[in-house]
Amino acid sequence: MRHFITRLFLNHLSTKLVLLIVPLLLFTIGVISYFYYGSTSDIISENVRASTKQAAKQSADYLSLILTVGTDVGQQIFHDTRIQQVIISETKGNLSVDQKTDIKDSVDEILNNVMYTSSFVRSIYLLKEQGNSWGSGMFNESKMMRYTLKEHDWYNDVVNGKVDDLWLPLHYDPFSGGGENTELVLTLIKPLRNLETREVLGVIVINMDGKLILDAIQRIRLGKTGKFTIVNNRGEIMISEVSEQWNQSLADSELGKWIIANRNIENEFEMKLDHVDQYIVTRNMKNDWTILGTVPIQEVLEGIQKIQLKIWMYSSLLLAAALVIGVLFSRRITSPLKELMNQMSQIGKSDLKARTDVRSQDEIGQLSRRFNQMVGHIELLIGQVNEEEAKKREAEMRALRYQINPHFLFNTLSTIRWMVLYQKYDEAYNGIASLVQLMEASMEKSGVFSSIRDELGLLDKYMVIQQFRYGDNIHLFANVDESLLDLEIPRMLLQPIVENAVFHGIAPQEQGGRIDISMELSTESETTLLIWIKDNGLGINPEHISGLLRTSSEQRAGMFGIGLNHVHETIQLYYGKASGVFIESELGIGTVIRLELNLRGDKNDI
Repeated sequence: MRHFITRLFLNHLSTKLVLLIVPLLLFTIGVISYFYYGSTSDIISENVRASTKQAAKQSADYLSLILTVGTDVGQQIFHDTRIQQVIISETKGNLSVDQKTDIKDSVDEILNNVMYTSSFVRSIYLLKEQGNSWGSGMFNESKMMRYTLKEHDWYNDVVNGKVDDLWLPLHYDPFSGGGENTELVLTLIKPLRNLETREVLGVIVINMDGKLILDAIQRIRLGKTGKFTIVNNRGEIMISEVSEQWNQSLADSELGKWIIANRNIENEFEMKLDHVDQYIVTRNMKNDWTILGTVPIQEVLEGIQKIQLKIWMYSSLLLAAALVIGVLFSRRITSPLKELMNQMSQIGKSDLKARTDVRSQDEIGQLSRRFNQMVGHIELLIGQVNEEEAKKREAEMRALRYQINPHFLFNTLSTIRWMVLYQKYDEAYNGIASLVQLMEASMEKSGVFSSIRDELGLLDKYMVIQQFRYGDNIHLFANVDESLLDLEIPRMLLQPIVENAVFHGIAPQEQGGRIDISMELSTESETTLLIWIKDNGLGINPEHISGLLRTSSEQRAGMFGIGLNHVHETIQLYYGKASGVFIESELGIGTVIRLELNLRGDKNDI
């Protein structure tokens, strides 16, 4: 019996942990759960959230009333017959100075009378780019004369009919008082029309008392630092206690996206803002606006924290006892586990020589032993795979690099022989020099890779040879950003495609043609290099395009030789299967060859 118990404790780690730790944890968790959940659920649901929702509703109703008053005042001014008579009189023109003065006094009186009917309205203006502008309250005409209305989007949007009613966020009125921006207002902009002709002559500006509005949302508090903010249906802040937030957009933030998507839904939820968990409540307002109340959850739970403190005072003694026992016992367990984790981390860094010490016969000891066996076996297998893959890839790359189109070489040498025969020695010399440089690149005398700058230079030499053969009506143009010229790609990657474009697309045409090369990094992934080779040649029959990139020996020996297959296989060997060649062509229009090189799988990973 004693021997059985010894084996049970020494050889089974799970038994040790369960029999020692679980009873202590269960007892501690039970005590904490009983006090915590029994004391806090009612406080959260009945007090804090209820008062917050009620405050948000009161604020939404009050501010909606202010917006309704502003809209009603705008409609009243818009349809006022006396103002319409003034507009018609001004439109006819030929008014004397006295008549203009009488009109101004009359309109100012109308606007002041309307303004005084509501304590929410601070001032009313009729603003026009041409002609006279009028205003009530502290309207300063000299400020208006220095202000160019057409330079502002809000004026242009209303005058040009993009919007009928436009609310501006809280701001300081630029047309009032004797100083700079003296009145804090929330402004409604409406078109000022001649109702007979429907012509928009300017705008009606109704300024609601911004201080009154700001006081209204400041009086309703959420905790100590919580606040209310008003946003419109585009996620722009219209009203806030913080002036720096006026007219700021929340559209790109997680909160703003939620409000825009759910602006017709009244809700409450929790969200992390600026790394702080916030309790948020929303209520709908007039004009499709939303009042947004936010308060840190920490403040909502402030009353609960006092209860938590008492709970932890009672539970700390129990936790301390469990901690002492757990620490003493866990050292015997965690030490070999930490060592095993460190060795696994070394394996993750490709250090296959890492091994762990075997110190016991329990599950950890068995795990350590199995780990050492597994690493040794992996090391052996990886060595074998690497050796085989290296040999295979080296053979494939060598086979691809040392291929060159025999038709191109034969035709080029025939052309040079013709030049020598007719004593065109300079042309023959240049042709041989260009051919030597191309052969050097193909034979890899300077390495497997070369810069895009060098590859474009070799293409220029290649085109010299082609112009010897086909005349000067064949041209090559390259449009490559300077930042890409030093990137390295496999040698002779572009030449076979250019050769196909010349030989099969452009040369058969009497009028010749052009080849354009362009490159850029993908906008979706800056690790992908995109290369386009475009010609205006004969094009490719659509029925043949799907078979151009087959890797069979029959296809490789066909019309296009090693060209596209050479490039396609080279790209996939160096840059992975996600890269390769893509073809678009239209008969009589030309062909576009697109190369995609995933630089994350480039030569540095081979």
